[in-house]
Amino acid sequence: MNRHLRQRVADLFNAYDVVMLVTCGQAGPQISQVAYKPDGDLLNLFVPHNADHLFNLESQSEVVLLSQGWKLQGTAIIANVSDLSAPYEWQKVVTVTPNRLHVLADDGQNTIESIDF
Repeated sequence: MNRHLRQRVADLFNAYDVVMLVTCGQAGPQISQVAYKPDGDLLNLFVPHNADHLFNLESQSEVVLLSQGWKLQGTAIIANVSDLSAPYEWQKVVTVTPNRLHVLADDGQNTIESIDF
């Protein structure tokens, strides 16, 4: 990815601090608002320990993240406790590797740009 595009992605990721996390798996479809922090091209989500998302991610690693300005399809892994720490004890870190980012129009519905990773 070239430097201009990398900066564009960083600006989009840094525009917000919460995102809607969507998972599907053995616990059924789940959607929740979670805090996150960008780390380069990766996103570290802070998910409650008791969230059904974690159960879903054990068998199905594909996720969708939604913000006001973008939609991201990616692959998630639950981080080891020793790798990363969440801001609060009741949270677990889930690291998302982006596959495709859709930049949304001001209406929050229509895609105006897509970026493949």
